[in-house]
Amino acid sequence: MKKFFRFLAVAVMACFFAVPAMGKAEAAKVVVLPLVNMEEEENNANAIFMKQAVEFFKYPAYDLVGDDVMEPILAKENYAVVGKQGPNEAMLRRILKASGADIIVMMRLNDFEEDSDNRGKEMLQKLEIEADVMAVNAFTNKVYSKKINKTDTIEYALVVRSDWKHDEFAKVCRNTFKDVTKG
Repeated sequence: MKKFFRFLAVAVMACFFAVPAMGKAEAAKVVVLPLVNMEEEENNANAIFMKQAVEFFKYPAYDLVGDDVMEPILAKENYAVVGKQGPNEAMLRRILKASGADIIVMMRLNDFEEDSDNRGKEMLQKLEIEADVMAVNAFTNKVYSKKINKTDTIEYALVVRSDWKHDEFAKVCRNTFKDVTKG
């Protein structure tokens, strides 16, 4: 019986020493390119887009590639000018290769407008979000390309004390990131 307990103790100790030595799967390296905002008025969309990206692509599963790596690559690609023409698969693949990332995401925001509609008995707020999204996944070699065209109307009384416009854009960003990572 003593031999059995000694064997059991050695086996348990071996498990405790072996478990930390086992490697975990590496986090997928993700590049989220700066939002290309085609709107002329200030709308905080850039900050919301990056905030949602940082919250979604958290460390154990994902590793966001930093600005120090991306700035020279984006300057070489002339991203500020070329990005205004819309998502470009060839450019995304070049950036993906140069950064050593596994997934790259780009969004161009074409329209982000909130208007009031006072024609009926109730005051309504109308929101339009139009965007082009493209992502390339190096693991699956798939390209995700989507045009977002969201129109929503809500009573003004429900949004008077909230940031409805930006909350809806944050939802669009989160849903986009979910769709991109499904593959």
